[in-house]
Amino acid sequence: ALKENLDLLEEVREAAHFREFAIKQKATRKYNTRVIAREFREGDLVMKRPMGRDKGGKLSPN
Repeated sequence: ALKENLDLLEEVREAAHFREFAIKQKATRKYNTRVIAREFREGDLVMKRPMGRDKGGKLSPN
């Protein structure tokens, strides 16, 4: 009886794994349809974050 329960548990886990994998694939496909692929070449102007930003905000010491 215990061995049968362990076998059943493995089947349930395997089915859950397949469902999780399918859900993740579906989410990936949905996300990737909204992503705009871009290629940058040397010399292209791109927006960048400033390098020397202080992390303390306006209340940080001078």
